[in-house]
Amino acid sequence: MRALILFFGLTFGSIELLFGWGAEGHRAMANLAQELISSQTQTKVQQLLDECGDRDLAQASTWADEIRENAHLEQSRPKDAESFNRQFPNNASWHFVNLPLGISSYVETERYIHGENDVIHAIERCIAVLETREPVPGDPSRAQALRLLVHFVGDIHQPLHCGTGFYRLSDTEPPVLVTNPEEAVGLPTDRGGNDLFYAPKQELHALWDVGLVEQIADTFDFRSLAALLRQRYSQGSWPATPGDYHRWAETWAIESARVANSAYAGIRFKSAESMGEPNPLWISIALPPEYVKRNTTVAARQLTKAAVRLAQLLDRLRWP
Repeated sequence: MRALILFFGLTFGSIELLFGWGAEGHRAMANLAQELISSQTQTKVQQLLDECGDRDLAQASTWADEIRENAHLEQSRPKDAESFNRQFPNNASWHFVNLPLGISSYVETERYIHGENDVIHAIERCIAVLETREPVPGDPSRAQALRLLVHFVGDIHQPLHCGTGFYRLSDTEPPVLVTNPEEAVGLPTDRGGNDLFYAPKQELHALWDVGLVEQIADTFDFRSLAALLRQRYSQGSWPATPGDYHRWAETWAIESARVANSAYAGIRFKSAESMGEPNPLWISIALPPEYVKRNTTVAARQLTKAAVRLAQLLDRLRWP
């Protein structure tokens, strides 16, 4: 069975080599969102897609990961990656925010968010750029902002891009997961599951980014995956986020951090070691039975929710 082969036999490798939700997941989410936007929004979106040479939102959805990964390559592809990384050297941190699993309101994030280099502020910045006819110096172009927004709305709905484990560590006892925001301040983290290993070189974050998405449908075609998501989960299940859409990302991040509790449920923490880069902390874990099956459903709902909310946001924007 494909699920068993994936779960027990596939080595994902370092998360630095992977796309959040995987390219397949991001493209499926963007494809579904483009089906849901209004014709007026479609016109505005297509103008920017034409400007950057993308056929559709699905193609645009992986650009943010592509430029991030090309920061480490001598020959940067896509061709605009080198200049973008030079202008925005901290863009890798725009893909996530590390919040404790027990967080319940955005007010509580002040102890965990320092500056504006996180996925919440990145989404808010993209919205501001898209609503401006001429972006100010130091901002991405409007076409780049669209590409980034599509990707980051996907990322913020991947639970481990928002929720992370904080730990009390001991030389003699297994690591203890701390979820209370008051108690987690200053404790070491697993960086959204990047430092949790259920097998050698198999990270929990990678399982969520790629492995669970591949279990939703027995296909590697993002269009088929998008169609399946639309069939299973009605967009009517998720009304628009309350409040000012300029700050919807704050609500989404808190919600995703709470959903991340499902990613940690039932895990047995066995041991922890201090390591060097790229994984400063190496925590060995054991996953409970039915982990993949249970969380594949969670991943499918989060992907669909991201698509619906991206469409709602694009329709709500005040396009110049």
